Amino acid sequence: MSEQRYRFVVGSAEEAVSVLRQRFGARARVVSVRQVEGKGLARFLQAPKLEVIAAVGDPPAPVPVNVGVAAAPEPAPAQMRTVVTEMPRPQGTPPQESHAPAQEASFSSASRLVRLLEAGGISKQVLSRLQVYPSWTSIETMPLGRSLPEVGGLLRAEFRTIPRRPLGDRIAFVGPAGSGKTTALCKRLAMDVFLRNQKPYALKLDLDRANPGDALSVFCEALGANYIRSAAEAPTPGHGRTLYIDLPGFGLWAEDEMADIRTALSPLFTTSRAIVINAAYDAALIRRCFEVGARLECTHVVFTHLDELQHWGKMWDFLLRSGLTPLFLSTGQNIAGDCEENVFEAVLSRTFSGVGLESATHAASA
Repeated sequence: MSEQRYRFVVGSAEEAVSVLRQRFGARARVVSVRQVEGKGLARFLQAPKLEVIAAVGDPPAPVPVNVGVAAAPEPAPAQMRTVVTEMPRPQGTPPQESHAPAQEASFSSASRLVRLLEAGGISKQVLSRLQVYPSWTSIETMPLGRSLPEVGGLLRAEFRTIPRRPLGDRIAFVGPAGSGKTTALCKRLAMDVFLRNQKPYALKLDLDRANPGDALSVFCEALGANYIRSAAEAPTPGHGRTLYIDLPGFGLWAEDEMADIRTALSPLFTTSRAIVINAAYDAALIRRCFEVGARLECTHVVFTHLDELQHWGKMWDFLLRSGLTPLFLSTGQNIAGDCEENVFEAVLSRTFSGVGLESATHAASA
């Protein structure tokens, strides 16, 4: 079989290895890696990418080289197939070309289970935590039908070590513009009314900029919840009546807007603050949301747009290491969309069902 070469443009070397593994299995080998930058404004707005040249098929026969005679450089192939894959921005500094052999060795030596979990979106950082468990060595040798439930048990053990913060009776919902913050708050109101037989209050604040939209007021009227526009109308803290506070969205790098939110929340005696994050964001943006959440003294996190998430495995990075208590998951961009409060079970079931045992077996054996 003749050797074919492919060019991939990806976000990081780890992602290149994952793409090669899924498409070509052990037949692929890395030929070269180089960093490429965007053109025009893209150079300033986007992180640099990596161009990876991979060879698939039978490697060329070695050519004997006489001592003292320099070997001629390998000519470029007449035809090279190009596959451009859109990937998230790199999570760290892209490795240089000299790192390619190490990546290729990792590609060939990873166990079937590790390759499967990486294909499902679970990061190397989470995998390294699981591999510390004494049972990991035996789990790797099990058939996939047995090993996946065992991995789920390890994830459960990790999740249980995270302290859970109590939810008070004054909860502020904050989040960047477009995260689905008000929709998430409406879903929480519905859960209180229908599942907990409560009649909560919802306070909509404008601050120095408008908090547009009347969906919250319409929804409160339909539910029979109390809709208010002034902090003076809010119930007294500690009397068993829950108050949800809806604030304007902000820019993730708009320091003045975040300062306004901190100032507005100070006199409201909030007992809990939940940052609402679009789970379909790339990992770098999600990490930025958590940084902002820490500065706003958030205690909980709500993930939205789960219906747009391709690999649920990436959620474990943020569930296990964020320090915030997950409040619920929101699916869909409208109020009628699904809402899941059992966050761990939802992410666990979708992490493995998203891959599927049959397709997972195929990916791991390729």
